[in-house]
Amino acid sequence: MTQKLINKVAIVVGASRGIGAATGQALAAEGAYVFLAAPAPETCEPVVEKIRASNGQAEAHDCDAANSDQVSALVKQAVERRGRIDIMINCAGIMGPVALVEDCDPQAWAQCIMVNMVGAFNGCRAVLPYFRKAGQGVLINMSTGAAFHPLKGWSAYCSSKAGLLMLSKIISAEVAGSGIRVFSFQPGMVNTALGRESMKIDINQVTKYNPDTFAPPTEPARAMTWLCTDEAADLAGTEVSITDPDFRKRAGL
Repeated sequence: MTQKLINKVAIVVGASRGIGAATGQALAAEGAYVFLAAPAPETCEPVVEKIRASNGQAEAHDCDAANSDQVSALVKQAVERRGRIDIMINCAGIMGPVALVEDCDPQAWAQCIMVNMVGAFNGCRAVLPYFRKAGQGVLINMSTGAAFHPLKGWSAYCSSKAGLLMLSKIISAEVAGSGIRVFSFQPGMVNTALGRESMKIDINQVTKYNPDTFAPPTEPARAMTWLCTDEAADLAGTEVSITDPDFRKRAGL
């Protein structure tokens, strides 16, 4: 790593495992001080230990993405402890319920929207005032091809990601010219617990894929870390896909 994010302060919500955990480690390797957040902070402690063992800086915090008060408190605490906030990455996400619409539990369906879309909204809403005051900041929301392609049985997940895509576009329009960079990032098919969970119910073509052939979480983590550098400034406001050959070349993947 080249320490391109030295002295930067980052928050990763949904950082206990998978892409979020790998992104926390990648940011720290580039010199950022990282706040790792999850509903149970102890689940982030192994990630913190790995970062510190590599001479990085990080700490774990209790934060449920769907709870706006907790998200706002986390951002405020980061600023109070480190004097600034430069990066917010909204990685929190759940998959279910996976079922036909008429078979979905309404509360489970709503919870998916709350975590995947409202959770990201909470992170954006909490950090934007600090970014505006500083005249800079990087905001990354986790997108997916499911935001564009309807998949049988995935009404909650696809709807949440489609809504998040539009939210990202609206925020990009609202912060235009302010120095704030907003990205909607598609990580592709990644071998994570969430990805494997999506294959448990044979309801659409995704179950035909082999998760062992998917990319490791470290790949999208490297990509998002690169998006946080000045080298990616010209891509702000766009939907970035890790499968795009030009992007992969620029990000060094």
